[in-house]
Parts: sequence; C-alpha cells; structure tokens
Amino acid sequence: MDKLSRYQEALQQIPSPGCGCHVSLLSVANHGIIAEIDPGKLFDDIKQNIPEGSRKIFDREIQDAINKALADHDKGTFTPKPKPAPVVDNGKEALRKIINQSPIKDEADLWELSPIRLHNAPKDDSGLFLKTLFDENDLIWIDEFGEIGKPGENIKPVIEWIEELQNGRKTAPHIIVNPLTGKPAPKKSNPDEMTYRGDNCISTFKYCLGEFDNLSHEDQIRFWTAVRLPIVALIDTGGKSIHAWVDVQKLAPVSTSEEWEKNIKNRLYDRLFTPLGIDGACANPARLSRLPGHFREEKGKFQRLLWLSPEGRPVL
Repeated sequence: MDKLSRYQEALQQIPSPGCGCHVSLLSVANHGIIAEIDPGKLFDDIKQNIPEGSRKIFDREIQDAINKALADHDKGTFTPKPKPAPVVDNGKEALRKIINQSPIKDEADLWELSPIRLHNAPKDDSGLFLKTLFDENDLIWIDEFGEIGKPGENIKPVIEWIEELQNGRKTAPHIIVNPLTGKPAPKKSNPDEMTYRGDNCISTFKYCLGEFDNLSHEDQIRFWTAVRLPIVALIDTGGKSIHAWVDVQKLAPVSTSEEWEKNIKNRLYDRLFTPLGIDGACANPARLSRLPGHFREEKGKFQRLLWLSPEGRPVL
C-alpha cells in the first residue's frame, strides 16, 4: 500500500469522539505528512472525516496533532487560516438574547405551531417529511452512518422511498440533507477516489443543517423558535439534539459548490452559526441528519418531527 492510500485509510478509520478519536488524530496527521498532504488540506480532511460521538473535537486538537506530526518530521508549523469576522460581537450574549425572546420551551407547544399538522404516530413522520420537503424524483440517500452510496439501494427517488415505507420497509437513522445526482464524483478527501454520496454529488442545494452540541433541549427549542431564519423542519434526534433544516435558497442563491462555500459555509456558518455555538462541522451540503420516524433502539426513542413547513419561514 502506498503512502497516499495509507493516509486515506487512516482518515476513514478515525474513531468517534469519546472512543479514542483524540489519540488517533496524531496517527492520521503523521500519515498525512508522510504522504506530503498540504497541512491546510490535512486539517480540512481530518475535520470532515471525524464521525459523530459523545463530545466535540475542537479545531485546536486537530491543529496540535498536525503540528506535532510536522515537528516529528522537521516540517515546520501550521496555523489554520483565520476565520471571517463574525457578524455578532459576542456570540454567547447574542445566543442568550435570542433564546430569551422565545415564549416557547415545550415540545407540545412547538408541535401545535407546526404549519403542517403532524401525525400522532412518530413512525409516520418519515413519509410526511420526504413528501413535504422534496420533489418526488429527487434522489435521496437514507441509511446507516457509515454506509457508502449505492444507487438503487440506499439512493432512490423520493416516490420510491415513500412507497416502500408505506409497504412496511424499516427506516434507517440517517438522511443526507440534499438530493444527489446518482452519479459518482471525486471525494473531497481524495480526488482519486469516487463516491456517490459526497459533497461533489449534490444535484440541488436545498437545505443546510443546524445543530447545537452543548445547549439544553429547552434552550434549543427556544433558540430555533425565536431566530429569524427560513426553517423548514425541526427534528428531535432521540438524543440530546434538535436538528434544524434551513432553506438555503431563501438565504442566498446557491447552485454550485463555489456558491455554497461563499454564501453558506463562509457567511452563514463561519460568521453567524459558529459564533452562536452551532456546530460548524454541519456546514457541508452532503451533511447527514437524523431521519424523523426512525426508532433509535439504543435510546429507546423515536426520531420525531417537532415542526414542519413546506416553505422556509421563522417559527414565530
């Protein structure tokens, strides 16, 4: 196996935060330096390939691992590019002001506010969600977290997914937030490899995902009901988080990866979401979200719709 292949394999094997992720960062960084990966790209690759886990991996941890690897190989030091200036001066203070503006803190109240009346049975949420937010011919990936894209198996038109769900097909926990082309495209982490479910495979840029890591469930409800954003869905993940789907076309025209990087990644996430405490790792267009209607056996809970709108709009 050559140096680049070893590096790519190491990227794919990063364990979840809380399960040895921090220790593995140095190993991945060493493989990257040996393969002569640019430190900036190495930083981005590692950040994008860290799976979900019980804690957040901070940028400083990744930077420290890269600098240790650089020092071990006498390759100098690395400092990430400075982030764009945020549009809020004090993120924590701004977050608290938004939270305090909401009169809603209870899921039942939020559910009653939904523009689309939600079903009583959470298991029915999947079909309603897909029918409301996508066109029937949109190709959507739905599967377990680590599964690759397989057209005809886990990448199918919405109309087929709905029919299969109605016929009793078991749901899967994750969904990619935007439709796919159904065609292979180069991976961002390795342009020599192809994927069916990466950022380069997006056909239509419809939605982006917002999620807090360290905010109480009640405060998350308050934030998403008070913030003035074009929200289309709020999903209880069956864990500690609420996933908010935002209509990107209501924010800025986005039809290419370059426009996504400029209008969504740089302006929305780097300058607004991240300073407010929203997870910046959610900034890519092929981000996975929790699919409402799926039962999380490890939690004993459903992933549930809390609020759903066919058009992006503020909740209140």
